[in-house]
Amino acid sequence: MFLDVLYGVLPLFFIMLIGYGTSYAPKFPASVEPALNVFVFYVALPALLYKVVGRADISQGVPFSFLWISIVATLLFAGVSWILFRYLLRVGKARALAGMLTTSFGNVSYLGIPVILGVMGPQAGFAAGMGQLVHNIIFMVGFPILTQIMMPAGADAGQHPASGSRLLRTIRNALLYSPVTWAMVIGGAVVLSGVRVPAPIDDTIDLLSAAAAPGALFVIGMSLKRTIERSRAARNAPVKSAAAPAAWAKSSMLVMVIGKLVALPLLTVLMLQLFAPDLDRIWFNAAVLMAAMPVSATAYIMAYNDTGDGEPTAVAIVITCLLSVIALPVLAQLVLK
Repeated sequence: MFLDVLYGVLPLFFIMLIGYGTSYAPKFPASVEPALNVFVFYVALPALLYKVVGRADISQGVPFSFLWISIVATLLFAGVSWILFRYLLRVGKARALAGMLTTSFGNVSYLGIPVILGVMGPQAGFAAGMGQLVHNIIFMVGFPILTQIMMPAGADAGQHPASGSRLLRTIRNALLYSPVTWAMVIGGAVVLSGVRVPAPIDDTIDLLSAAAAPGALFVIGMSLKRTIERSRAARNAPVKSAAAPAAWAKSSMLVMVIGKLVALPLLTVLMLQLFAPDLDRIWFNAAVLMAAMPVSATAYIMAYNDTGDGEPTAVAIVITCLLSVIALPVLAQLVLK
């Protein structure tokens, strides 16, 4: 299992490495990354999710145990992370919230889906799609709402006034305006209704979906350069350095890395073994692998925008991406079915 997963994930990380290398080439200026990201998020990834859902065998539905264990394990771990940062490491609310997000929110879309498809094949596509949807809803809806409740003034006074309209706008943007959500909804409607999609449309979707995995991984690689530069700039800023003692930085980074790559997936495994030992291997493995993804690149944007403290998250993104090359095969060898 170790070598199977290692050989499955290595090409994915090689694409990330190529993306990182090309980010230094003159032919790939900084403006290329946002353009590629828009294409992947709004075109290629929705095409892939529509394809895996629209052609999946969903006659058995989604196992309820997969849903509730994925949700409860993630929320429980996020709560424990909050307590650890806030009361054991004794940091402020902003840093505790950013630490909680970083320790719990993995790159389930751009990396999780390609990894699961690479390890288990296209038959795991529906499980991968549902897994990323669960994690994204929890954090892309829940985290902004949580920060508005706990930090009603945001990082700067008056920046994020709490209001019912803003909470509703957060939910609307994350659900109704998400192309990923609509792609899965439309794919589900097609497979449930039995509508025959014309061959030219199916072929077009196949072409677009083929660009999703390499495109997403290439974008992640390009973003690492910006993440590294951002974290260096933050460390060199005198104000930030004074506000972030070295002891706290080392302790928090250790918690983030071990928590994201080890503790959360093991908690998910424990709950699956206790409450759903007979869960189909595809759904079991998908839940574990989604929990084991390295820190999401989106986590930096959310941590910075909602708490004003994104530096530790930027560093954790780079470290967990590098370590996951070994962490994922080891986890697969130990716990996957």
